[in-house]
Parts: sequence; structure tokens; C-alpha cells
Amino acid sequence: MTLTLANHRLGYAIGTLALTACLAAPTARAETIAYKASLKGADEVPPTQTNGSGNVQATYDTATKQLTYTATYSGLSGPATAAHFHGPADPGKNAGVAVGVQGSVASRSKVPPR
Repeated sequence: MTLTLANHRLGYAIGTLALTACLAAPTARAETIAYKASLKGADEVPPTQTNGSGNVQATYDTATKQLTYTATYSGLSGPATAAHFHGPADPGKNAGVAVGVQGSVASRSKVPPR
């Protein structure tokens, strides 16, 4: 009888330990990662002289694997006709195109419609 009671106590102890371990284990959490980039000719490899410049602010949701971004630019020698993201690369190195931007890359007017 004592042996049976000891087995139950051991079973409860193991069950409690397993439950505690499950509750204490880190859970996989979605994360939103923020990125920003300054777009300047001086940062190109090799550096270039240009009046064009811009900025990109982006967030990446690790759960949905969705990148949301806003890009602004000015000083281009003509209308923007294409855009893409490069990377990754070490500083001072070039990286290939990773993702092309689909849809219009034209600047949106900041003047409210009438």
C-alpha cells in the first residue's frame, strides 16, 4: 500500500513538474521589427554624386512575414519608374536585388484633393 501511495506521489510530482515546465517555457511570440534607411548617393558602392535622396521607414511582422514601408524621395532627374530592395550585405559591399516593388512607385501628391 505504501508503495502505491509513493507511486501516486511520484506521478503527481512528475505531472506538476511537467506542467510547470510547460508554463515556464518561453512561448514563440510575434515580433515587429522596425527598419529605417537614408537613401543617398554617398552611401552607394561606389559613392555617386546625385541630387536624388530619400528615406525609407519599414516594419517587418515576423508572424505574418509582411513588410510594410513608406519611402519618400526627391531630387530625381526624372520620374521614378522602378524600385527594389537590396540586401543583405556587409558595409562597403554591394548586395543583389532581394525583392522588387510591385505597383506604382510614383510619388503621391501631398496636396489634398479638392
